[in-house]
Amino acid sequence: MPTTQQRQRTVMVTGAGGNLGQKVVEALTRQPWCKKVIGIDRSGDYSKFSAQARERLELIKGDLTLRGGAWTQAMAQVDSVIHFAALHPLPDATWAQSLASYDMTLNLLLEAVTQNVERFVFASSNHAMGAYKDQPLAAQMGPGLLTTDLLPAPGTRWYNGVHEEHSLAYGTSKVMGEKLCAAVAELAAGKLSAVSVRVGWSLTGDNDPRDITHSGSPASSAEAAQLDDDAKRALRWFRNMWLSNGDLERLFIASVVADSSGWPSQAVIVNGVSNNTGMDWDLSTARQYLGFEAQDDLYRHVDA
Repeated sequence: MPTTQQRQRTVMVTGAGGNLGQKVVEALTRQPWCKKVIGIDRSGDYSKFSAQARERLELIKGDLTLRGGAWTQAMAQVDSVIHFAALHPLPDATWAQSLASYDMTLNLLLEAVTQNVERFVFASSNHAMGAYKDQPLAAQMGPGLLTTDLLPAPGTRWYNGVHEEHSLAYGTSKVMGEKLCAAVAELAAGKLSAVSVRVGWSLTGDNDPRDITHSGSPASSAEAAQLDDDAKRALRWFRNMWLSNGDLERLFIASVVADSSGWPSQAVIVNGVSNNTGMDWDLSTARQYLGFEAQDDLYRHVDA
């Protein structure tokens, strides 16, 4: 059973200025065991963060596609890394952008092993399993059946209000990142453990679940009652991946502090969604390996 270890830690958060990064930085700096957060952020803008967070936050500008510079030197202080950064952190990323994002993950992992970092937390994505949204793979789905034991099937198809999108490049880079975490952790022979979190739907700011639409974009304003069957199925898929701000914070904190001694290997994959009623996503590995219990449910806020 995972246990929370309360010794002091310094945590590096890449993409610290982004939506997920900012929220997790704020959560980490509220933890008594978090001595310091080193945030890798392109802007270096401290004004994004609360006064409380700034007391324990050091922002560093750095290009993670290059293995060198200030971020590399800063890793000498680090016990754990949470990796959110991407060249283009959205599912419409091109193959070139996705390859550059993969290079970031590779460089971080190699440096983490070199500098004896103990835990690497990779922000993977639901898009690693995106093809389970549509047929023929959708026929295998049902409540709790989308487990982390299933073969990855990257690439969600969705309509953005103008044309159809397909996140194959983005999703593939996330699957590759998961595999890289597993390979590096294995070769590290116990020095490094890794958690890949398949993050669900977490909107900016208040992350209001009522803003989730069938198009995969908050810009769409169509009422659910007006949707055809395909659009209703897409709406259900996107809603069921909602990850509340509170569960986001609890999940990534658990990913840093969980004891890996009982894991089946030094690298595990977990689904990162809230406890949304009737969802396909299975939360058993997050519960078993991290001690994470999702507390929120989208359907307390919207009708099924």
